[in-house]
Amino acid sequence: MTVLYAFGSNGSGQLGIGHVQDTNTPTPCLGLPTDDPIIKISGGGNHSAVLTKQGHIYMAGLSQFGEEHMKKLLQQTDQENQEYLRYQRRFESIEWKDVVCGWALTMAVSSAGRLYGIGTSRWNELARSSTEELVALDTGLTDIVSVACGWRHSVALDVHGQVYGWGWGRHGQLGPSETPPTDKKDIRSVQKITVPQPIVQMACGHLHTLLRGQDGTVYAFGSDKYSQLGGSNEMSHLTASWIDAGWHHSALLDSSSSLLHMFGRNDHGQLGCQTSLARAFTQIACGSEHTLAITEDTDQVLAWGWNEHGNCASDKDFTSEAVVVDLPAKARILGAGCATSWIGL
Repeated sequence: MTVLYAFGSNGSGQLGIGHVQDTNTPTPCLGLPTDDPIIKISGGGNHSAVLTKQGHIYMAGLSQFGEEHMKKLLQQTDQENQEYLRYQRRFESIEWKDVVCGWALTMAVSSAGRLYGIGTSRWNELARSSTEELVALDTGLTDIVSVACGWRHSVALDVHGQVYGWGWGRHGQLGPSETPPTDKKDIRSVQKITVPQPIVQMACGHLHTLLRGQDGTVYAFGSDKYSQLGGSNEMSHLTASWIDAGWHHSALLDSSSSLLHMFGRNDHGQLGCQTSLARAFTQIACGSEHTLAITEDTDQVLAWGWNEHGNCASDKDFTSEAVVVDLPAKARILGAGCATSWIGL
C-alpha cells in the first residue's frame, strides 16, 4: 500500500488534497486506491498524474476535465466541488505502463507500447495538433516503454533503447536536426536521437534533455545557459544510476557512491548546499526549480530550492540548506512538478 502526501502550489487543485490552497505541510492525497501501489507520480503546469502497479492512471488539477470545465469548478466553493479536488481515475479502458505531465498536456504509454496524448500542442509536443480528448498519437513508433517531456519538446524510449524526439528543437534539446530548420522556431516532427549505446532512462528540463545509457553514461544536450549540461565535461566523467532534470538544473546519482551531483541554475538554491547533501541517496525528483531526495541510511526526504509555494516544506521563499520533510513513515517514492511535491510512503 502507498499513502501519497503532497505539498506546494495548488491553485488548480493539482495536489488532489481537497482544496485549492497552497500548503507547505505534506497533506494526504484523496481519491487514490489503498490496495494498488503507486509506481510513478508526474506533475505538470497545473495538473498531475499518478500511475499504479495495476496500470491505472489517476489525475488531479486543471487539465483533468478540460481547462474550461475545471475553471468553472474552481469558481465554486470547496464544498460544492469537493469530488473534483481529489484524484480521479482516467482513461479506464486501457492498461498503462507510463505517464508524464507536460506544461499543459499529458502523454501515456499503454501496456502494448502505444503512445497516447491529450492537451495543448502548439509546438508539436504531441506530434499532432492540440486535442481535448485522449487519442493515440500517430508517431510511427512501436514498442514504447517510457515517455518524457520538457516545456515544448517530447522524447520517447522504445524497448530496444532507441530514443525519438519531437516538438521545439531550437536550443538543441532534440539533438542535431536531420534536416536544416525551415524557420526560427525549429518545430520538428518525430526523429531518432542518435547516441552511442542503448538508453535506459530519460529526463527533460525546460530546454534541455538528459539520457542515461546502459553503462551509466549520461548524454546531455540542449540549452547550457546555466551550465545545466554539466559544464567543463564534469558530467561526462560520471556514471549514473539515476537522472532527473528541473527547468534549468540537472541531477544525477553516482552509480558507485550514490552521491548526488547537481548542475545548472542556482539563484534560488536549486543546487542545494553541498555540505548538507554530502550523503548517499536512493532516489531523486526534480521539480521546476527545486529538488527532493530520499536518503539511503534513513529513508527520509530532503527538499531544497525555490519554495515560494511551500513545495520544499519550508516557510522561506527559497532554501539552499536541505529541509528534512516531516513525515509519519519512511519514504518510498517521489514526484515533483511546477512548484509541487509528492511523497509516497
